Amino acid sequence: MNTATLNAPSPAVSFPTTRFGEISVPENKVIRFVQGMPGFERLRKFIIIDHDEQGTFRWMQSAEDPGVAFLLTDPNAFKPDYSVPLKKSEMEKLGAESAGTLVTLVMVCVARDARELSLNLKGPVVFNAENMKAVQCVIDRDDYPSNFLIKV
Repeated sequence: MNTATLNAPSPAVSFPTTRFGEISVPENKVIRFVQGMPGFERLRKFIIIDHDEQGTFRWMQSAEDPGVAFLLTDPNAFKPDYSVPLKKSEMEKLGAESAGTLVTLVMVCVARDARELSLNLKGPVVFNAENMKAVQCVIDRDDYPSNFLIKV
């Protein structure tokens, strides 16, 4: 394989979304879930889109269903001691040798009047940025609620 092949740009993937219109991204930026998320098992391909300039919030948009997008954030920005107790099988699925190469984000729930935001600390999404694999974990701990209220 020559260096021109190694440095070639990744082919683009285009797909429609209801929230952002038509999106085109390099194929190597598509995140692939190693198993479907609860309730969305058939959806495996997503991309991340910054919501704001500060990078506090991000959208995880499905590349397979135009209407499916989840608002995410870094849980440590609101609960500094948050950590995901990854199982060995989850690490293997992600192709990660250590947790240091992984990125953890949690889903944000917005109240109908948009005055309250809460985080789902029980179902973090863990990404391996090196190979773009992801998994949604389920954490069964009382100190990690599914509706952790935050102030923004």
